[in-house]
Amino acid sequence: MSREIEKIKYCSAGHSSEDFAYPYCRNLIHSVGLCDFCTKEHFIQEFKNWSSGNTNIDKIMQESQIKNRYNKLHWIPYDNFQNIEYIADCDYGSVYSAKLENGIKWKWNFIKQDWRYRLKDFKVALKEIKNSRYDIVRVINNYNCIDYGISKNPSTQNYIFVMDLLDGSLHNFLTKNFWGLEWQSKMDILSSIASLLCFSHEKNLVHCNLHSGNILMNYNFDILDLVIDSGLCKLEDNLILNSNNKNNQIYGSIPYLPPEVLRGNEFTRKGDVYSFSGIMYEIVTAKRPFTDQAHDTYLMIDICNGVRPKVSDFMLNLIPEWYLNLMYRCWSDDPSERPTSIELSNLFCEITDKLQDNIFDNNVMRQLKIADENHEHTSNPQKQELLEFFSYSSKLHPESCYISKCIHTLYGLHDLLEEIKSGKSSDPNILKSNESTTLNADT
Repeated sequence: MSREIEKIKYCSAGHSSEDFAYPYCRNLIHSVGLCDFCTKEHFIQEFKNWSSGNTNIDKIMQESQIKNRYNKLHWIPYDNFQNIEYIADCDYGSVYSAKLENGIKWKWNFIKQDWRYRLKDFKVALKEIKNSRYDIVRVINNYNCIDYGISKNPSTQNYIFVMDLLDGSLHNFLTKNFWGLEWQSKMDILSSIASLLCFSHEKNLVHCNLHSGNILMNYNFDILDLVIDSGLCKLEDNLILNSNNKNNQIYGSIPYLPPEVLRGNEFTRKGDVYSFSGIMYEIVTAKRPFTDQAHDTYLMIDICNGVRPKVSDFMLNLIPEWYLNLMYRCWSDDPSERPTSIELSNLFCEITDKLQDNIFDNNVMRQLKIADENHEHTSNPQKQELLEFFSYSSKLHPESCYISKCIHTLYGLHDLLEEIKSGKSSDPNILKSNESTTLNADT
């Protein structure tokens, strides 16, 4: 065994490899000067040298450094970021790319009596939180969505999540790659999203804000790296406790919100499944739901009356019938008729496995094979016609909005609905022209 990775029993500070530095993890000591206990002690010593300005955030980061060997959250000074470049706006602020000039502390070296750093000159994503509605402490508590740590913009005093730099949103990916995607790729994406949703639901978490702009991903050489932004994620137990209460206002994007929520009821796991259907729709049509309509109170009323986005007739031979049936089942007005995230995850995982092995042993698989063949045999004039159609039909209505905003529910507007319909009162859910330009600029 080489000297560099040789394990030893004691470090120079007297810590033993038989002790437990972290819960269920024995102390690792290496001859090159690395010791878990030394690292933990020096992280604790440095608590006095930094602060986020929020004691609750400090406590979360400190506990992560004390209890976790690897997945630690760090307070990262803003001057550590170099070459900051704007990427896009998101529901709660803006996303930037940057280089970590100095990296972040990794291990204390008891021989050199200094820190060993990692990720020097590494490119990361910075998500600056500009919306005051964002419950930063709650999201950090569920910090599997934050990869490296927290920072703060000294100019704006906004907190920043430091995360892996992915290629962009699922929406942007589909916009660029839709016509080259085979069903294997589409099923991989849906399987990953359903599995992540299932994982959250098993922890009793409800996402409440699932849409294609909130799903970040890389997709290179058939390797999918996908993350769901958990902005409004809530514990369903807390929502159930408030189930007798009606909401006058909610936060989200109207096309992805289930009818029960638009009526003022609380969000549940079945609501996430409804939102998932909007993603299913975009994956097979290259369009987000209701691009051609104003996202206003009238659309909310239509959704509550059972109106759903339509699939063009000439696309039907490219989409399996079972897929459309499942999509509209997820879009059911009755939450009890929607599948669970476990059902969705199991189905799409099974399909991806069979596609990988070229197994077409049932009607579901045979329909997928036919859809792929129909796509392959589409003539160039037909493809051009489709492209022209989607170029026209995908243009956003000037009063559409695919970034989450405050929405007045039908329950809260009950007494005003007739006045809104008659024009006596303005619709509080309709975007003003300047808001529309700002919110749709990067969608």
